[in-house]
Amino acid sequence: MKLKYLLITLLAFGTLFTSCEEEILIPSLDKVKVDMSYIAFGKEAGSKTITLTATDSWNITNIPAWLTVSPASGGAAPEGTKVTFSVGAADSDNSSEVYVTCAGKTQVLTVKQIFGPVEVVISSCKDVNEKGVDGKIYWVEGQITSIANTVYGNWYLNDGTGTVYIYGTLDAKGNTQNFKSLGLSVGDRVMVHGPRTTYGSTIELVDVTVDKITPSLLKAAVDAVEVPKEGGEFEVAVLYKGNGLEIEYDRDWLSVRSMIKGADDSTRVAFMAQPNSGGDRTATISMTSATSSSSSTIHVAVKQKGAIINATVAEFIAAAEGATQYRLSGIITKDTGSDYGNIYIKDATGEVYIYGVVDAAGKTKQWKTMGIKEGDIVTLITPRGAYKGTPQGVNAKVEEHIPVVVATIPAFLAAAEDNTYYRLVGTVGDLSGAGKYGNFNISDETSQVYVYGLLSGWGGAKGLFQTLVAETGLKAGDIITIVGKRTAYKGTPQVGSAFYVSHQGADVP
Repeated sequence: MKLKYLLITLLAFGTLFTSCEEEILIPSLDKVKVDMSYIAFGKEAGSKTITLTATDSWNITNIPAWLTVSPASGGAAPEGTKVTFSVGAADSDNSSEVYVTCAGKTQVLTVKQIFGPVEVVISSCKDVNEKGVDGKIYWVEGQITSIANTVYGNWYLNDGTGTVYIYGTLDAKGNTQNFKSLGLSVGDRVMVHGPRTTYGSTIELVDVTVDKITPSLLKAAVDAVEVPKEGGEFEVAVLYKGNGLEIEYDRDWLSVRSMIKGADDSTRVAFMAQPNSGGDRTATISMTSATSSSSSTIHVAVKQKGAIINATVAEFIAAAEGATQYRLSGIITKDTGSDYGNIYIKDATGEVYIYGVVDAAGKTKQWKTMGIKEGDIVTLITPRGAYKGTPQGVNAKVEEHIPVVVATIPAFLAAAEDNTYYRLVGTVGDLSGAGKYGNFNISDETSQVYVYGLLSGWGGAKGLFQTLVAETGLKAGDIITIVGKRTAYKGTPQVGSAFYVSHQGADVP
């Protein structure tokens, strides 16, 4: 459902808004970095200079005959050194990859010279994303929906078929890190061209050239608003020069309260958000202004905090993808080794992939400093994301961490009674008297210990041991891995609060 609000008036239009910016670095290696990974020339002779930073001696190889590089080698340059790429006049298109090598690591630079004339074929964002080829130059035309960085010029372009991420924008002279000189802002319609690349799972056009700019008929002071879960009123200031202002919002928990013209010719639009008793939710406000010959639309994202929903892994997997925050708890069954904290967690209902864990300050790539390991138990706060249709948590926050100590059965028997969780591996004893709760012995070469009840997994319900046996095929003689606490009954040690992790059949070599 879309709700509309229309104001028919004509206001002056000007520039007045600034925003905070975050520096985003060009992807590169730790040993050697360049400030430009794609270098393009026209058919005329010319030169372009990049800055190269290296921790050790370096050299550039695979230089084609039509290209001159100076210098092509050098010593360590922690403060950066200038390297110039030069071409003569071309009579055909030229393209090559050159390699910058330092301390055994190689950075690839793409150098192209286009003879022309170039036939401009506009591609849709959908085709670039789904059918495009890395290294090929594409022309796209659409609207700027969001700007992530105003130094390099990292932003999003949408043409109605989809969105392409622009990673780096050249200025009018072909230089990098001068995005502000172009005067682009959210809502402007632009045509750009540049090579496609894939960085991780993100498809990008890199270091694009701007071919055409059609300034937007309206601008907003912000492109995103966050509302507390209690709801309330918030304002968005907008300037427009069309023959009116049309407002649409796609959620019925939003409404327009008023529109007031300010002394600076801006219009302050007041919205009301209803209280949120559910999980986090989002909405989009679309504002459109038009003349007889053109129309511009800008979008303001609204995010409203909500309650965190406690969920099992199965419930999380079954939930809809979105911004709602879920509280998941489980044992880490696999750590992929990534600095981002890409892990798998499992409870009694299932297992799910977590794509990234952030630290207490919300920073990524801190996983290996957080003191959490495979086999530990964690409680995470995360939205329900997906990758190619497969559910996953994304950028999860750690709410609770329970370390699990790996122990032999003798070490477990010698431990003190407390709330420490231990990971034990042993041979399953006779299960004929295990009952519905799962009471049985496990043993190793020298010792055995009694397991006083076994849940089917972390957070599992009591009394379902026979269901676990039926589903997993667990039997006497199998090698089982469990996690539990050191408890005792009348002075005799036993495993309490235990849950099943995995097992290996006795007949498996």
